[in-house]
Amino acid sequence: MATPTENFIKLIDKSVEIAEQMRHHSGHSQRLNNLISVLESVKHKTINGQLEPSAGHSTLGLAREVADWIDSLDAPLLKAVGAVEAYYQQYF
Repeated sequence: MATPTENFIKLIDKSVEIAEQMRHHSGHSQRLNNLISVLESVKHKTINGQLEPSAGHSTLGLAREVADWIDSLDAPLLKAVGAVEAYYQQYF
């Protein structure tokens, strides 16, 4: 059975994968590059045990940032980063 950390890393990796696919077909390549950098940073902090705890209320700000520029609020990327946020709040 996967640990919360392993599951969190999988959610981050899925978000990065979607962002990388979008980068080639989107006018938001700089925003996507920034998002990928932030996701990779969160991943490394998680692996190194340096991620600040959410205490059930703090967020990473990912979903809010993506929602500001994404074309559709039903976009797979927004759902993916929303899942990262929800998991962070629940398990970290």
